[in-house]
Formats: sequence, structure tokens, C-alpha cells
Amino acid sequence: MKILSTVTAVLLIGGGLNSAFAQNHTAVAQWDRSSAMLAVRSVNIDLAVNEINDLQDLLALENRSDWPLPAREAAIYKFTRSLASVPRAAVNAAVIQHLNSYQARTLVPDEDHGDAVVPMFNIRGAAAGVENGWIRSESAAEAHVLLESNPAALPGNYLKSTRSSQRFGYLDALHQADLASVQAVQVAALDQLGTSPGLTPLVATTATITADPYAARRLLADGSGTGLAAALDTLGAQYSTAESASLMKYAIEQAPAANVALAIAAWWPALRHDPATRQLLIDKLADPALGSSVALALAQSPDIQTIRELQLIAGGDSTAARRAQLSLDISRNGLIGEVWK
Repeated sequence: MKILSTVTAVLLIGGGLNSAFAQNHTAVAQWDRSSAMLAVRSVNIDLAVNEINDLQDLLALENRSDWPLPAREAAIYKFTRSLASVPRAAVNAAVIQHLNSYQARTLVPDEDHGDAVVPMFNIRGAAAGVENGWIRSESAAEAHVLLESNPAALPGNYLKSTRSSQRFGYLDALHQADLASVQAVQVAALDQLGTSPGLTPLVATTATITADPYAARRLLADGSGTGLAAALDTLGAQYSTAESASLMKYAIEQAPAANVALAIAAWWPALRHDPATRQLLIDKLADPALGSSVALALAQSPDIQTIRELQLIAGGDSTAARRAQLSLDISRNGLIGEVWK
């Protein structure tokens, strides 16, 4: 057969195939990546994927002896990923269960650690990704119903959720909701944020939708963890310079140091020509918690006035002087690097 002769050629070229494969076509085998991909291209995996309708078809593909192992696993991997485009109800439970427990057998050297081997096609990982996608879609649908009937209950459901895919689904639903529902969720979430910082991603999402400065201040004061940095970036793009400057002042005076550092990173580039904000940052050069973040921020594309202010402070033995000099050094080295590019 033509296919068999092609496969035989691939196996001879591969060279890195574990000898166990010659005795058992289902055995684990180590390949080099180029030989494995040559084996995949030796057959039509797209046709095989389109012919899978149930677990029996999947098992038949998994065990067919006329295809090299990498080709079979490539087809199974592609089939698994294709399930992400259909709802859970359209997929036989036995199929996804089988894929979730699949033990990959085509192993290749790890690209970062050549002494270790990893699956060429992480079928089990792809199946987990499909399941997470289904959970996310189902959670978004659940949240959509709740947003129409009782939006204030969404923060409680968010806190109770045990999987990140559930929470992402809730956040997805907020982007599709009307403004009044989002505001109701935000009010309820802000009531709990002080004692439940896990609501930070939820408030971050509502705040970027409502562009409410009060919600932004609460995020600065009580928020933490995932979603906060991205939210501050988005809010900075939404607010005017005056609004961003006001929030920066609030952050520096009221927020925890970790959140101030995030605010500086997000908003200083747009505020670097604002004299009041510049002075706020310069006054914090000696601060033990914020001084290093301030020094790094002031070093990023400083204008002439910032450079002059830093030069006036630098040169002494104080903490502020050392950090001012650090800012100048970083800025100068950056300019030298640009010249030499």
C-alpha cells in the first residue's frame, strides 16, 4: 500500500523512534520533533478528524496500525480542539471523558530542557481547555439570567465560584449587560470589597465599564491581585488628565504601597508633564515603600523639568539623592542604548 510505504520511509528517516514501537503500535515512543512532524504530514489527518462521530471512531483512530503514532495523536489533538466550537450537549460524555484521561505517547525533547521529554500533542491538556471553555460559556449564560433578575446577587455567586473559568464567564456577561445592571453589581460588590478583596476582578471590570472615579478610588484603597493592574491601565485611558491626576494624588496619599506602584506604572506616562503629579512623585523619592518605584517611573522618558528637578536633588548622601541619581543614570543609559540601536 502507498500509505504503508510512506509510513515506513518516515520511520526510517526518524531514527529517534523507540524500538518498542516496532513491537507494539500503542507503546510510548520518543521522537525528535522534525521526524514526528514528517510522520504527521505523511497522512491526511483532516479527513480522519472529520470522520470521528463517537467514541468507537475515536478508538479506531487511536489504534489504527497503518498510521505512525505522531499522525494518530495529531489527529486526536486536532479533533479535541475542534470540540471547543460546539456546546457540551453536542459531545458524547464518554468521548470527553476518554480525552481527559488520554495518556500521550509521542514524546519529544523539551525545547528548554533537552534532557526531559514532553508530549508532542498534549491531548489531555487540550481536553481540559475545552471543558474550561464550556464552563466559561455556561457561567456567562447563568450570569446573564441573574443580571436580568437580581444583579446584586452576582458578587456573592462570584465569590462562591471555585473555578477561574466560572469567574471569567461572570465577567464576560458583564460586558454584555446594560449599564444599570452593571451599576447594580458594582454597588453590591463595593459594599463587600473591603472584607472580600477576591472581588477585585469583578469591581475592576465594572469600573472600566462605568468609568466611575469612586469605584477607581475603592480599587486603589481595597483592591488587590488579579485584574487590578489591567483595570488601572484601562481607566487611565478613559479618564482626562485632570481625573487621572486626581486619582494619582489619592493613590499616593491613601492607597497601599503595592497599589500606588501599580497606579504610577499605569498613569505616570500620561502625567509626566503635569507639574503637580511630578512634584508628588519627587516628594516620595525618600519613601521606603515607594521610593524605588518612583525612581524607576521618573527615569522613563523624563522631560526637561523632571531632569532639572532630579539634578537638584542628586549628588548627596540621602536616600532621595541616591534615588534621584539612579533615575538620571537609568534615563541616560536608556538614551545611550537608543543611540546604539
